[in-house]
Amino acid sequence: MMRISAFTQIIVTVAVTAWVFILPVQAVATILVLELALLLSIKRDRMTMAAIGGLAVFTGLMILFQLLFGSPLEVALTGGLRMLVMTMAFLCMLAATRIQDIAQTLVDRFHLPCEYAFMLTTALRFVPNFLADSEITLDAQSCRGYSNRGNCVKRLLSYVVVIRPLVMRAVAKSETLALSMELKGFGSNTYKNMPREPLGIADFIVLALVVALSSYPFWK
Repeated sequence: MMRISAFTQIIVTVAVTAWVFILPVQAVATILVLELALLLSIKRDRMTMAAIGGLAVFTGLMILFQLLFGSPLEVALTGGLRMLVMTMAFLCMLAATRIQDIAQTLVDRFHLPCEYAFMLTTALRFVPNFLADSEITLDAQSCRGYSNRGNCVKRLLSYVVVIRPLVMRAVAKSETLALSMELKGFGSNTYKNMPREPLGIADFIVLALVVALSSYPFWK
């Protein structure tokens, strides 16, 4: 099975962001179908389904707000479709590529300072780590008799016993991360010492396809 490098996947993700504005709506809808099929073929777990469902709800709310503010239905649907396609492209990249490879490619090939690459990868890790910690905390508090039943006010107040442990875990993790970075000598050579990922035949085929689709405005 031919594997596509992180460099090519970043290029494709950026290209999709431009395609949603230059390609016809039918082509953008086709890209969305392909993204969904690709994402579900790569990763079909509860977190992925929750992310897709959350994006669908957010897109629906975005379309609704545009309609409430007087935008035509076609404009609102097109805007929601474009936003969904762009976000799905990033989800596909994160599902198919290791975060370490993304950071290395940003530093090695795109010459992004390693500090910014590290901040990006840390931000990408935050959401899944936070969700995992929240599940652990909820399970631990449930064993101690925690219950979030009742009206909205009682539920809001009951979440205080969950938020405090989450904040403490986040602070402890940040201190551990800072100490680990210092001990490992984090600096300008952090990602440069790793071997560069070579480009294969699949990469050149995908890059050629990206160039062809990106030149669509010049076809006529």
